[in-house]
Amino acid sequence: MAPVDLSDITGKTPVTRLRVDSDMTTKEMARTISRLLNNTVLGLDGILNKALKTCGLLIAPWLADVARVYFAIGYYL
Repeated sequence: MAPVDLSDITGKTPVTRLRVDSDMTTKEMARTISRLLNNTVLGLDGILNKALKTCGLLIAPWLADVARVYFAIGYYL
């Protein structure tokens, strides 16, 4: 597991370190995508969750690869 550094968060939010499983599988990514709420947008890209869910099985392997790399280098949004 890779630690998440939230030390750059300021204000009333307490600083916390999270532990995440850096070995994200395609199956886990597909399950995560399938659990997204429809008609909402998760990020700044404006892509509707419904669109992600529609192509979830197709994009899950690539998103799992990206997540593993991000976790390995310690890049968390």
